[in-house]
Amino acid sequence: MPDKSNTSTINAATFKNAGNTSNNRYTDRSRAKRKFSLKDPGSAITHFIGMVMAVIAAPFLIIKAANVPGNVHVISMVIFILSMICLYGASATYHSLDLTTRTNRILRKIDHMMIFVLIAGSYTPVCLIVLGGSFGRFMFYLVWGIALAGILIKACWITCPKWFSSVLYIGMGWVCILAFTQLLDKLSPAAFAWLLGGGIIYTVGGIIYALKVPLFDLKHKNFGSHEIFHLFVMAGSICHYIFMYCYVVNM
Repeated sequence: MPDKSNTSTINAATFKNAGNTSNNRYTDRSRAKRKFSLKDPGSAITHFIGMVMAVIAAPFLIIKAANVPGNVHVISMVIFILSMICLYGASATYHSLDLTTRTNRILRKIDHMMIFVLIAGSYTPVCLIVLGGSFGRFMFYLVWGIALAGILIKACWITCPKWFSSVLYIGMGWVCILAFTQLLDKLSPAAFAWLLGGGIIYTVGGIIYALKVPLFDLKHKNFGSHEIFHLFVMAGSICHYIFMYCYVVNM
């Protein structure tokens, strides 16, 4: 006949192990559930929609540009639309996934870097097609040089204040002031309006991003000032896509 104390000890150990197994399963389920949930739903969904829209719009712009003799138009438009896809893709990925601290930090850096890529990509057709010549090439090298500098800053200092990031983005976006007279001469009033309108919308979005207006953040936990900033970015992209498709590609 087995010893009662040993039997009790075995039963207790078995119960404890069963409890640990149950807890481990519960933890695994919790992790799995967290892994497949969106980290920032509002931000992830808005820029995922932006990425899908850019992918759908890409072939129409590229095919139209390919019908123009020479390579400048098609190369410029490919750079423009790829910069847009990269920005929205990087943003949607960063705001969707909640992985390790190191991976999240890398995704955040890429997300911020792609803003400089989008700005430079949007300038590319303007520099090479609208402005052209030596001045157009100068502007092209200038904006891409600023973009590379911004990318390096984000690689080394991702925790910089939001106001500093906004100053970089907005300042780079308005480098076109150097070509203000030339743009007025070369663009129709409607084309200039789409270009300027997109720039203004981007700027307003950047200001909202920098200020983090509390009024917006208090309305809904998943849709605050950052998500509104995302909508302004999308609206600015739409304006510049119309500008490229309807006017620049025909020049």
